Amino acid sequence: MYLSYGRAATFVLAAVFVVPLTAHTQETAERSRTQGLKETDRFVKAGGNTTEAVTNAKTQTQKTLDAYNALVTQPSKDMKGDYRRLMKSVDSMNSRVATARQKIAEMQKAGDVYFSGRAATIKNIQDPQLQGQAQQRMADSQKQFAGVLQSLKEAGDALEPFRKDLADQITFMGSDLNPSAMTALKPNADKLNARGGELFARTDKAIAGANAYFQGLKSTQT
Repeated sequence: MYLSYGRAATFVLAAVFVVPLTAHTQETAERSRTQGLKETDRFVKAGGNTTEAVTNAKTQTQKTLDAYNALVTQPSKDMKGDYRRLMKSVDSMNSRVATARQKIAEMQKAGDVYFSGRAATIKNIQDPQLQGQAQQRMADSQKQFAGVLQSLKEAGDALEPFRKDLADQITFMGSDLNPSAMTALKPNADKLNARGGELFARTDKAIAGANAYFQGLKSTQT
């Protein structure tokens, strides 16, 4: 009678530990099946955050250049007030350009995580032909991402010296804030605006390419 009770107790204890273990195993398996989807979502989100940061940096730089142009080329009844507002725009430009360049640098890490997880998932495909197709699609996607990242890096790298040169001319303006100094700045402003036109067009192209790439990775197209 004692042995029967002992066996029953052992069976109950085993059941207590086995059931949660089985549930845990199922939960782990479920996470592994959806891990690729989660990694893709995180990668796409990181891409969106990066292109948004680059867009904000470009837009704010454009606004700052426009405010600078207004002081240089147009008569102002309140040069001091306009200059103070311009300096606030410069601060915002500096912050947004720095943020954009940081986000671009972080994108490489996000790409490494995404493609590493995608490669691990592909290894689980049993059919050799299907696995090869998946590997080729991943290789193509990696190549596209490399191009997107390079374009964004070039845009970010070009924004930085432009920001510095614009800030430099604005500092000059602040040291000699009068109509004759604005006239003296006009040739510099013309050169800066020509550079800005090329820079903003190149940045728009990089942003459009990045948005198209990350849009293509989404499960549902919007």
